[in-house]
Amino acid sequence: MGNISFSEKLKRVRIRNALTQTELGEKLDLSQALISQWESGKTEPSKHQRDKLKQILGGWASEKPSEGATEAGSSPGALSAWLTRMRLAQKMSVPELAEKSNVSIPAIYNIESGRISNPREITIKKLESALGNTLSSEAKVEIKTEATIEGFGEFIEFDPHNPSDTPTTPGIYMLYDISQRPVYVGQASDIKARIKTHSDKFWFKQPIVETAAYVKIEDKPLREKVEKLLIRFLKSNAVINKQNVER
Repeated sequence: MGNISFSEKLKRVRIRNALTQTELGEKLDLSQALISQWESGKTEPSKHQRDKLKQILGGWASEKPSEGATEAGSSPGALSAWLTRMRLAQKMSVPELAEKSNVSIPAIYNIESGRISNPREITIKKLESALGNTLSSEAKVEIKTEATIEGFGEFIEFDPHNPSDTPTTPGIYMLYDISQRPVYVGQASDIKARIKTHSDKFWFKQPIVETAAYVKIEDKPLREKVEKLLIRFLKSNAVINKQNVER
């Protein structure tokens, strides 16, 4: 656990409260651009502005940048905060939302806990339809920006145990256990078809395999190189597939 900057704390707490930069700016009677500058560390709020932030977001805003540190990755993402707030506003349980949206119970729990921060677009649309509320375009851009790997594309998460949520695109995919440790990395021209071959394996069960993610890569030689590189980096942590790990 280490110290984090004021700008990072501001962004985390804003997201935890399910507010976009624009929405926070409106509450402060300030522009979205100024909130963005605060979060990027380009400028800092005045004492008066910090006091207003304290009223809206809590006492953390009056702390010095070196205080009140939180563990990296411990706060929810924009989607997590939005989904939890909307579900509770509708007085729906997770199973009720799962039934209405046709999104699996584990997937909803994983989104709300932050284990899944950038699910497939179809998953978000199902949740929006079931809740009767649309995730703001600003939040969607923020989620996509944070999930994009320059030169490759989006790092997209999915439920590997739900065939309707599994992508049919070519790419590299990773399977994670309940603690978000990588247990398998693979590549395929059709990820859904490849995942299906795992379904009858003894290890392909929760909590050994809890979540999954992929990056679309159409070029097969590139996919094979990236897969080999990832497996070598993971070494013994690549619990299942170790064919490219030197012993």
